[in-house]
Amino acid sequence: MSGVLTESAEQTRSESQSTDNPFRNQPLSLDYAIETPETVVLHYQLAGPAVRMRAFLIDLLIRSAVTLILGLLMMVLGVFIPDVAAGLFLIWMFVNGWGYYAIFEGLWRGTTPGKRVMGLRVIHENGHPINLWMAINRNFIRAVDSTPLYLPGLIAMFCSRRFQRLGDLTAGTIVITERRVQLPREPIILEKIDPIPLAQLNKYKPDEQTLAVIGDFLSRRVAVDYKRGHELSRPLAHELARKFQFRGDPELVRKFPMAFIARVYVTFLRPENYQEHPEHEPPTEHDSESEYEPVPEENILDDDFDESEAYHE
Repeated sequence: MSGVLTESAEQTRSESQSTDNPFRNQPLSLDYAIETPETVVLHYQLAGPAVRMRAFLIDLLIRSAVTLILGLLMMVLGVFIPDVAAGLFLIWMFVNGWGYYAIFEGLWRGTTPGKRVMGLRVIHENGHPINLWMAINRNFIRAVDSTPLYLPGLIAMFCSRRFQRLGDLTAGTIVITERRVQLPREPIILEKIDPIPLAQLNKYKPDEQTLAVIGDFLSRRVAVDYKRGHELSRPLAHELARKFQFRGDPELVRKFPMAFIARVYVTFLRPENYQEHPEHEPPTEHDSESEYEPVPEENILDDDFDESEAYHE
């Protein structure tokens, strides 16, 4: 009996510890997955401290080289107008210390020259690109992260499962490693794709992230055959059709999901295609009852079908 009680107590203690720290038995990983509101899962690889330090050293060399060159120029200029030279050099020192990272990351899609060389990018935790305000907020805390010798930043990174320094935690950002895979691209010929009539949709509008994912997928469609393209498009097409309460031909979603998301992309890419008009009313109860229902994948595609008409009304 005492053995059973001891085993039970140990089991209870183990469960309590796992409840107190849910990450205790989870291995540390660089993989990071984000699920969008449309249930599309985006996978990223987090950048570790070592590769981020190499990017920092590259940026430091660039900043030091520019400071040295400008210092020499200001010395020459200071012979003639010393006050102006001193003022310009002080302005550069301020920009170099506080603005270098914020300006580059805010205006250069989350990268600096060092990050670009190392294949790194700063993004928001939810997968969106960062804006200038996020970059400023992130780098404003750099003074705390870097004093002394970046120890606070390193400690924060090792304590965070996303390798976030204090500035990242404040701005809600992460640093990822971009996969340098060159896939063939083809321009999306929008004129050959008809938008979906708004009378077949409700007032839901996909966000910019979803449209960007669709556009990137369509531009790389030549990398897969049509069957694989429809297979990859199907989860997003079904989710969009559900959110739209799509009142058009359900076969468009069932058999031609890639064509459906292409027409969604064209519909909402241009403002003139998406504007309120009398026909664009919320769906009625009758419309909701006639909403499409997913069918087994093996019954969707045949070997000899022609999908060219699916891109047109």
